[in-house]
Amino acid sequence: MYLHTAFLLLCLPALVSGFCPKLFNNQTACSCDSTVDGPVVKCSGPAGLPVIEKLKSSHMEIRELSLENANIIEIGPRAFKNLRIKKLILDKNRIKEIHKDAFRGLENVMQELSISENSLPSVPTKALAGLKALNVLNLRCNKIENITESAFVNMTALIDVNMACNKICKMAPATFQSVRITLQNLILDNNCMTAFPAEAVRNMDNLIALHIKYNQIVSLEQNDLSNLTSLSMLSLTGNNITTVKGGALMNTPNLRYVYLNENYIQTFDNGVMSQFKQAQVIDLSFNNITEITKDMFDGVESIQHLNLDSNAITSVTAGAFAGTPLLLLWLPNNCLTEITQQTFQGALFLRQVSVANNNIKSVQPLSFAHLANLHTLDLASNKIMTLEAGALTGADHLTVRLQENPMVCTQDGFHVMNGNEAINLTTESNKICKTNWHEETINLCPTSLPRPAPQPCCNGPVTTTTSTTSTTTTTTEASTTENTVKTTTEAEEGIEEEEVEVGEDEEDADEEEISTTTTTAKSKNSANKRMNMDRFWRLSQKPSVNSPFMRHAQGNKPKFLRTTTTTEMPSEDNEEVSENDDDEEEAEYVEDNEEEEEEDTKATEVATTKKVPARIRERQRMLANMPPWIAQRSKAQTAASEEFNKDDKVESVNHDEFPARKL
Repeated sequence: MYLHTAFLLLCLPALVSGFCPKLFNNQTACSCDSTVDGPVVKCSGPAGLPVIEKLKSSHMEIRELSLENANIIEIGPRAFKNLRIKKLILDKNRIKEIHKDAFRGLENVMQELSISENSLPSVPTKALAGLKALNVLNLRCNKIENITESAFVNMTALIDVNMACNKICKMAPATFQSVRITLQNLILDNNCMTAFPAEAVRNMDNLIALHIKYNQIVSLEQNDLSNLTSLSMLSLTGNNITTVKGGALMNTPNLRYVYLNENYIQTFDNGVMSQFKQAQVIDLSFNNITEITKDMFDGVESIQHLNLDSNAITSVTAGAFAGTPLLLLWLPNNCLTEITQQTFQGALFLRQVSVANNNIKSVQPLSFAHLANLHTLDLASNKIMTLEAGALTGADHLTVRLQENPMVCTQDGFHVMNGNEAINLTTESNKICKTNWHEETINLCPTSLPRPAPQPCCNGPVTTTTSTTSTTTTTTEASTTENTVKTTTEAEEGIEEEEVEVGEDEEDADEEEISTTTTTAKSKNSANKRMNMDRFWRLSQKPSVNSPFMRHAQGNKPKFLRTTTTTEMPSEDNEEVSENDDDEEEAEYVEDNEEEEEEDTKATEVATTKKVPARIRERQRMLANMPPWIAQRSKAQTAASEEFNKDDKVESVNHDEFPARKL
């Protein structure tokens, strides 16, 4: 029993910690959601700082604390004292400096830290040192410049680092020295590096994904990526790479996804692509490749998806894809002029092929006959005038797209070939038919598509609400913040109380059908309420003379409602209440009578000027409707009450009167 009780007592703090404290009830600067492993607190604007100061006195565990757009410029020592925060978000501020003891007390608790879209000039190495439980660090969109020393010291659990959108042009070899064993995801997009940071990322045994998009890297040199035994994805999109040297990848046996798109690669030397032998997806779109040679993809043993979109490819050598397990081959927006039986020779596993928007005029017979797995072929936007017999012979389930070719403008033209069935789509726009489609044109490379614009690196400046101070730090005294919060909350509570009182008065006015003008939103809603017509017709009938509800007529009251004895005259307050109640009831029963409505409205206008709360008026109405035998008596009539707290007499019980029971 004691062990069970002790276990419940130990679990009680964990259960209580998941709920939001009461300080979030009377403010709007922060929101709080209760979860099993702690509340999620999100604050926006400078008004959230006083709330966080009050939260420090709660000594609670917080799953997530977000403080954005608060105009913070500095984080002082022990800024989050007494709090156990698992995820801390300080995005969209103006943080320039972080004290070395800013996160003291969170070393073994905090798992995620985000300080993006701030003004940090360098990695806050001293402040981050010792955060042994930190897994994710986001320093995106700051002003971090070249890293000249070890930046992540004594952070034994760090697995994800995002330093995109900074001003990093060079990185010291020891930048990730302390986290080489643990780091799994590294993002260095949108910086100014001209050379691959080979020394900085070397020997990262657990690195899975490396993102260095939209930098200024010009080439991949020998041994640039070495001893990255767990690397699975390499993204070098949007650089200035022109050449990839042989031996650039050494001991990277698990590389599966390679993105070299949006560069300036013209060709690969023989055997260079063999270092990507484990890659399943290779993206070479938006480069300057002009020809697919026979030996270009030799040794690429695992490739399944090859993207050569938007290059300047004029020819594909016979057998260039032979021996590869290709499933998807993208060749749109190039300069191909024909498809022959040797174009896809040896690529027996192809399922989808796109050669749309080229200069293809002819497709030789049996060009796809050997591709038994091919089910989608895109030949749209070419120069095909006619198709020879057997040109589209292939699998029975093959679907061929031929939109925007000159052949669709002919009498026997069609848009789609589904199996052996030609389909003419009436919904197609056929833009080519509005040109001189029957005339031959010179084979020029189609206008290449513009390169995809990179996504905006950082959002623009965020407009925040003005406060008493232009900048804010976390070392602000608690007394000043508490005073500001107190004044704002008191003002807000006062406004809310006024609105509630006005709203209740309006509800009473709706029952009496008295038109009053108010400035709250509830008056508009009350005006749009649907009228209960059954109640209207029932109450609009005037009561009979013998009705017990005609209380103003004393002679018509039944015996049980007549007051036979009058011991004391009622007070003036009670008389006013009864008169008001009589007027209200008469107005309720005689709603259709215009003359009585005018009199009642005049009386109620005088009464409403007193601003009596609706609950008090309801109480007065209830007391006035009580029968005389329940009516309140005066002090002179009240009988002497006995005090039961005094033990003047001792009561005794005779046990012989009760028979004994057996258990």
